[in-house]
Amino acid sequence: MTDPAAIDTPGLRERKRVATKRAIEIAAITLVRDQGLDAVTVDEIARVADVSPRTFFNYFSSKEEAIVGNTPEMPSEEAQEEFVLDPSPVFAALARLFSRSIATALQDQEVLMLRRTLMKSDPELGGRRWASIHRFEAKMVELIARRIATQNPELAHDEDVLRTRARLIAMMAVAGMRHAWLTWMDDNGEHGTLHSRLMESFGAMPEIVRSSV
Repeated sequence: MTDPAAIDTPGLRERKRVATKRAIEIAAITLVRDQGLDAVTVDEIARVADVSPRTFFNYFSSKEEAIVGNTPEMPSEEAQEEFVLDPSPVFAALARLFSRSIATALQDQEVLMLRRTLMKSDPELGGRRWASIHRFEAKMVELIARRIATQNPELAHDEDVLRTRARLIAMMAVAGMRHAWLTWMDDNGEHGTLHSRLMESFGAMPEIVRSSV
């Protein structure tokens, strides 16, 4: 099984892609922070980021998406299959899954801090961000349901139980991810990486669920 902490050093092309995306995000967030959403255009964001409007649309479908960030992406098919077949308890398996997919996409603390501040000041943008999280959560429900059905064949044809369990686990997983992210952000990453925070949050979940507190 792939070690989630083992992250390959990106090549030059990937580093350029990440740098371009970051420049667009910072330009979009700072312009909207200073001028307001309605006053900012894609052309202006592209100009400040030093890219063409065409390049902008290679990364984001709209200025709103550049501001709130891309919808969280599902991990690779290989990682999903490993999760489905992983014999570990579900929260341990989810911690590894998120570490491989989401943690590596959420390491730029400057962008995250700028975005977090803007989301707090603009409820509409905050709502857009949550909408993207909910779409990701729905995909997680499908994946978790597949895992439950695979590892518990007796439940495979009980759609109501399957969906209920999968939805509850997915909601708890998103909450655990958010807790890890907020904890990491609040201490400015000084007491652990986002990966370690994810592992801590998901590691605590089973005990919390069993506890009467």
